[in-house]
Amino acid sequence: MVFNGLQNNNFMIKNYIPENILFLVKKMNLSQDDFGATFEIGRGLISNYINGKALPKIEAIQKICLHFEILIDDFINTDLSEAKPYGIQGGKLLTSNEKNPEPYVISPKYVELLEKAVEDKDKIIKSLEEKLGIDKSKTA
Repeated sequence: MVFNGLQNNNFMIKNYIPENILFLVKKMNLSQDDFGATFEIGRGLISNYINGKALPKIEAIQKICLHFEILIDDFINTDLSEAKPYGIQGGKLLTSNEKNPEPYVISPKYVELLEKAVEDKDKIIKSLEEKLGIDKSKTA
C-alpha cells in the first residue's frame, strides 16, 4: 500500500512528503538515522516515509516544519527541491538565494501577491476617481 497520494473517484491528490524528507536529509548531509534522531523518529520509519510506504504523524510533520521553518502546506504540497529559491543555511530552510539573507526572508510568492494587490488597489482608485470626476492635476 502506497501513501504518496489520496485517491478520490476521479482524481489523485499528490503529496510531496517522501520527496521532501529525502531532500532535507540530503541537503543537511545527514544519515536517515541522524535525521530521525533529530525528530525522535526511528530510521526504519524515515525509510518508510521516503519510500512512500507510510506517512508521518502530524506531530512529526510539525516538528520537521518548525525545525526547518517550512510552512506545513509547502512541506506537503510543494516539491521543495524544485521550489526555487528554497535553500538550506545553518539548518534552516530559506527562501532566498542570497549568501547572507536578511533574518526575515519574504517568500517570492508573497511578494508577487502584494504587488498584484497594489496594482488592483491603484486600478480601483483610478476607477473611483474617474467616476467622481476627480482630476489629480488640479488637486496637487
